[in-house]
Amino acid sequence: MKQKIIAGIEVIRPLNGVIAAVSVLIGAALTKQGITQTVWLAIISCFLITGGGNAINDMVDKDIDRINRPERPIPSGRLSGKEVVILSLFLCILGIALAGLASFQLLKMAILVTILLFLYSFSLKRRGLRGNIAIAFLGGLPFIYGGISVKYITPTIIPFIFAFFLHLSRELVKDIEDMEGDRRYARTFPLVYGIKKTTKLVNTIAVILIAFTFFPYIAGIYGLPYLVAVLLLVNIPLAVLLYLINRNGISFSRASKLLKSTMLGGIVALLLAGL
Repeated sequence: MKQKIIAGIEVIRPLNGVIAAVSVLIGAALTKQGITQTVWLAIISCFLITGGGNAINDMVDKDIDRINRPERPIPSGRLSGKEVVILSLFLCILGIALAGLASFQLLKMAILVTILLFLYSFSLKRRGLRGNIAIAFLGGLPFIYGGISVKYITPTIIPFIFAFFLHLSRELVKDIEDMEGDRRYARTFPLVYGIKKTTKLVNTIAVILIAFTFFPYIAGIYGLPYLVAVLLLVNIPLAVLLYLINRNGISFSRASKLLKSTMLGGIVALLLAGL
């Protein structure tokens, strides 16, 4: 039973859920409307739905993971596909219910996000750049979710854009990392256009992102603490990482993990922007 619980925690990828939940909190904080009970319900709801989406994604990807990540709960035999589906549905339904308790607007968004997560796992993920764009869009939505929880989404648009471009670049790097397993089951961007063109696209997206990070400071929206944090924790690490990728000085697996840490740096910068 203990192994099942550990495997269940692993399959929902709680770190991803925490990042999404903190993003909801930041989205709400940036509006300066106060952190209410509705915001906390939105935070918990987002964490649960993110976990449910991660679980169903692992179930759909079980054949690919037998090649790329055999240590994961389903390929390793620690959880069955049926158990993961039940867990996913439970988490998503509970997350939607909490959103409904918070507000009707959050309920509608929670249902939309859940549908998109399932659509991504069952269809869009295998359709190249469309799948990458879908998951990048979903990666930015927690900030909007936070804005909806206080009925004021305008201040959450900038962090949504940040998250979108950062997730999009990481998803493309992950696709390069997973090419061996994806070859039989999907038509990802690197499989269709090759590693070289995919790397160029990652470079382009990262340059757009780095350029855009200066906009809130120049426009007077965020202050100096944000600028210093985004430079040190996002832009410089991202520039170094791109240099290493283009020089073949780092594996794509390692690059994917470092891009995730850059997301955490972005969260810190946005936290400072909300102070």
